[in-house]
Order: sequence, then structure tokens, then C-alpha cells
Amino acid sequence: MTPPAGTVICTGISKTGRAPFLRRVAEEGAGRGGQVEIYDVGERILRKAQVLGIPYRDEKILDAPEVTLKTLRAAVFEEILKDLAPDRLNLISLHACFKWNGTLMAGFDPYYLNLLKPDLFLTIVDDLKKIESRMGESVQWKGRMTRREIVDWQNEETFITRTMASFLNRPFYMLPKAQSIESVWKLVADPSTPKAYLSYPISALFNEDSEMAPDRFFREVAEFKSFADEIFVVFDPMSIKDLDGDPTGSSEPEVELLKKVTVWRDFMFINQVDCIVVYNPLGTDSPGVNDEVYHGFSNNRDVYLYYKPSKRSPFLESKTTRIFDDLSEMKEFLRERYGGASPGGARSE
Repeated sequence: MTPPAGTVICTGISKTGRAPFLRRVAEEGAGRGGQVEIYDVGERILRKAQVLGIPYRDEKILDAPEVTLKTLRAAVFEEILKDLAPDRLNLISLHACFKWNGTLMAGFDPYYLNLLKPDLFLTIVDDLKKIESRMGESVQWKGRMTRREIVDWQNEETFITRTMASFLNRPFYMLPKAQSIESVWKLVADPSTPKAYLSYPISALFNEDSEMAPDRFFREVAEFKSFADEIFVVFDPMSIKDLDGDPTGSSEPEVELLKKVTVWRDFMFINQVDCIVVYNPLGTDSPGVNDEVYHGFSNNRDVYLYYKPSKRSPFLESKTTRIFDDLSEMKEFLRERYGGASPGGARSE
């Protein structure tokens, strides 16, 4: 199989861990025989400023005049353009925008979009509390941003990156930081790899009348996800845990905001997949699962349910592609329908 090649633009706000994440993707690719080069634009800007005799500390670089930042970025991108190789995978790590001193700043010059000729756009997102914790350990970001500003910045970074991809008619994917590195490699190596959103009850399991303990159910979901990972790039709603699985247990004032963002993000995941696979063997009543099914089916996605027959509603059935009583039957169907050749050349079994 021909090694993957092309250019991928990967964005994400500060302290999402974008750089180490991409290094792990590159290591995964190298282990599979791929050639991968990472271009960290922020790091290169700091180095370029030092070479030009205007050294900025990391915590001060965004205080530089706008024309200085634009000039430094241009110099870095000119170097990257000269170094890009068509026979390898080029991962360009950058910011689409910055939140700084209460204002929104450009992190990228659109002039270079056509010159870079990217094949794919990604945005890395992560748990609010994890980002906040990392910012608290950073000289540059400690005490600078409220939780609301961090949430807004992640949303703005995602929106701008998606707009850039749309402008060039290229694929865009929002990736949780917890996404498995193997699945990310599958995505960047071959964006046509089938993609699925895994839907299952979460909050409803914490109700007193739940038929199964949450820990046991989540173990079952994890086992099913391991199967699905062999076929799909799987997007899992629990890959970001802003609500900690049980929103009723939180007294924090931003909980209403996080609820809205969680719904928006899960719908974003659904919009970027080929199908929704619902794991709900007990037929647990879950408004979240119902909304995800409706959103996916209404937006031209196939929806497959593993669901208890006695609890099916005709309204739920009307919004699904196929419902399975038997898990083995569902697995066999998904293998036959989506289990083609993987980027590594081996067929998923």
C-alpha cells in the first residue's frame, strides 16, 4: 500500500496538549511505515523572533504588535512551504485564533491557505477542567481566562477551522484529546475510513430505577467500542467529560453552559460521521440517545440500534435504519457493511 501523503492543518487552543498529541500520531505513523513531519508554528515563531534579534518570551509573544506577529508568521510559513514534501504526511500545528486580554486575535493568515494546499483540517478539543488545570500551571496563561472564556475559545477555534475547511472544500474533524492515537492515524492516513458515533445512555443510568449499575454498563460499552474500533474511527460522547457523567451532582455555576456545549459538541461529532451506532440493550429511556438518533437520521446518517424489543417506540423505530435484537447479528452486519480494508492494508475482522 502506498504510504499516506499530504498536508493536514491541526488547530486547538492553548493547553489542549496539541503538540504532544501530534507527536504520538507521528510515532504511530512511523511504526506503520509512514513518513511524517510535524511543523509547530508557535514554536517556530518564537525561534524566528530570536534569530531576527527580537526575542520574545513565550508569555509575552502575544503582546507583540499585530504587524510584528503577522510578519513573523509569514516568515515561518514561507519556510514551511519550502520544506513541505509531497511524498510524506505533513502535520501543521497552529492556532486559528487567540483569546488574549479579552479580545479575539488572528492566529493564522488566510493568504497561506491556498499555498499550503491542505488535504484535511482537524481541531483538538479537551475537557474544560483539564485545560483550566494546565493553564494554572503555565506562566503565560495562569489567571488570564475564566471558564466561560476557555469554553468560548474552544468553540471559536473549532468554528474558524471548520470555516477554513469549508472555504477550500476539504474535510474537517473535531477530535477529542482522548481519541485513540490509532484511530487518529487511520483518519489522517485515509480520511475515507468509515466513521461512527457511538450513542448510549449516560445520565439516565444514574436514576434510581436504572436496571443496571453504571460501572457494569460502561464496561459493556467499552467492550463493544473495542469491536467498533476495528472497523470505524469511533467518536465517543464520553471522550470529553465536562459533566462528569452525572450533571445533577454538580453545583458549579457554569453547569448550564456546559450542558449546552455538550449537546452542541455531540451533534458536531454526529455531523462528521457516516453512521450512528446505538448500544442500549435494556432499552433505557434516554433523552440524549433519542435526540442523537433524531439528529443523525434527520441529517442523512444511517442509524443502527441494539435495543430491547419490548421497549421500542414506533417513533424511535421511524428514525432508525435498522434495529437489532442480537448483538452478534449487529456486529456481523457492521463488519459486512463497513469492514473494508484499513489504512494498514489489513481487512478488519
